[in-house]
Amino acid sequence: MDKEPEVVEAEVVEQKGASDFQKALAVFFVIFSMLYAVSPIDLVFDTMPVVGWLDDLGFLITATLNVVQQFTKDQNSSMVKILKYTKWLLVVATIIAALLLGGLLVSLGLLIAYAVG
Repeated sequence: MDKEPEVVEAEVVEQKGASDFQKALAVFFVIFSMLYAVSPIDLVFDTMPVVGWLDDLGFLITATLNVVQQFTKDQNSSMVKILKYTKWLLVVATIIAALLLGGLLVSLGLLIAYAVG
C-alpha cells in the first residue's frame, strides 16, 4: 500500500537573448544618443571645451555598450555581466567628470573675471 510519491521534473527555460522590446529600446537609445551628439541642445553645451563633448561621448558609448549587451545571445554569460557593470561605471564616471571639469571651468572663469574686474 505504500506508494512512492510522484516526482515531477521542472522544465528548465534558458534565456537565449534579450526580448525584442529590450533590443528595440537599445536601438532607440543608440539613435537618440547619435541625435543628441549632433544636436545643439545639450545638458552641457558643446562650447565648453572637453566638458561639452564629454556628455555626448558618454551617451554614445553607454548606448553602444547597451546594444552589444542586449544583442548578445547568452544573457547569462560573463561578457554580459561585464558590459552591464562597465556601462553603469561609465555613466557614473561621466557624471563625476562633467561635474568636476564643469566646476573647474566655472571657477577659472570667475577667477579671471575677478582678476580683470
